[in-house]
Amino acid sequence: MKTKKSLIIIGLVAIATIAAGTVLGVSLMSEKPIEKQTPSTIYCNVEGNNSTISTMKGDRVNLTLQDYGDGGYTWTIVSLNESLLKKESEQLNWGSTGMLGDFGKDTWIFTALNTGITTLKLECVRPFDTTDIAQIFVVTIDIQ
Repeated sequence: MKTKKSLIIIGLVAIATIAAGTVLGVSLMSEKPIEKQTPSTIYCNVEGNNSTISTMKGDRVNLTLQDYGDGGYTWTIVSLNESLLKKESEQLNWGSTGMLGDFGKDTWIFTALNTGITTLKLECVRPFDTTDIAQIFVVTIDIQ
């Protein structure tokens, strides 16, 4: 009788040990690997003029402004600390209204390279007369 009880107890302990090992193995296998965090994108337009944007190192800043090309004006970056903020690209998006003078919007994409504070300043000027400034856009970017 004792032998039968001992065998049952040994069998139950073996089953519990196997079950615990299986649960532990499945738990270890199901942990997700740490994925590299993708950078965020901060969107800015004319409403962000004379404001401060906070962002993180590695994030992108997407700036879109109205194109005033009908008078020969183009946006020019006049102030930018390139050790903190790098211009990645610039694109012209043609106007969709079909109206005379609708030159659409210009978009610049910047990447925050290092921590610090920088001022991004653009002027809308004619290339042949840089003293005739149609618009000025200024934004302070605080990179954490």
